[in-house]
Amino acid sequence: MSEQARILAEMQALVMGILQSGSATVEQGERLDELEAMMLQQKCYKAIDHPEHDYQGEEIATLFFNDSYMEAIDRMCEYEITPDDFFGFVEYHYDEDEEDAIEMFTDLFITDVNKVYASKCQA
Repeated sequence: MSEQARILAEMQALVMGILQSGSATVEQGERLDELEAMMLQQKCYKAIDHPEHDYQGEEIATLFFNDSYMEAIDRMCEYEITPDDFFGFVEYHYDEDEEDAIEMFTDLFITDVNKVYASKCQA
């Protein structure tokens, strides 16, 4: 499990605990802030010099959205971003307002990306 995956898992567990109790403790709020700061240090959030995107993950997502499938995977390889980390980024970074855009990331799509990434980037 990558560092990003561990951060997301802990964030999810904290949020579920907060939802179950109905409120957040000071400690839980501080830990969520720490985890979010750690998330912003992950590869998908690495800043890029691009007129339309702030982060590497946004660039890759836009390539997928624009049907530039192989270019998106090439960028994942170049930036050393695994499919697990990329799709975790998408789930965390994009909100309900952008759900239409991320609906393309079906289980089949993710499986295909994993296969191509493994053959192209880990060879």
